[in-house]
Amino acid sequence: MVKMASFLFGRAKPWADYAFVVLRLVIGIIWINAVIPRWNTLAAGKPLANGLVSTLFGPGMVSSLTLFFTILETLGAIAFILGLLTRLAAVWGVIEFAIIATTNFISRRAIDINDVLMAGSLVLLLHGSFRLSLDGIIAKKKS
Repeated sequence: MVKMASFLFGRAKPWADYAFVVLRLVIGIIWINAVIPRWNTLAAGKPLANGLVSTLFGPGMVSSLTLFFTILETLGAIAFILGLLTRLAAVWGVIEFAIIATTNFISRRAIDINDVLMAGSLVLLLHGSFRLSLDGIIAKKKS
């Protein structure tokens, strides 16, 4: 019974916390790298259609909502990189990547990078990443 309780409620090994840091940084870098071209086209005056916006709201709403979702994605990527509000950013990541991955799967029936990003965001949502993050610094100051 003790082994089952330690399996269900045990903490990760101290060295394993660094795996969550790497996961957080990789997702943040991939996400910010995907957002940069949209910022370039927005600055040029020709907004690049966001796949999430066109999937959810149709082509008529793409231009008005692309800036809003680009800002949200940029803030989510920066939150992952800095480790600030990681679980909140992970909620947005799970929702966004699940929608994109589902539409890609239905149309192409292939595994996409969005599937991997969704799984990584889900892991960060469930566990968090307090090592080498602003969340960890804030948690230490609160206690």
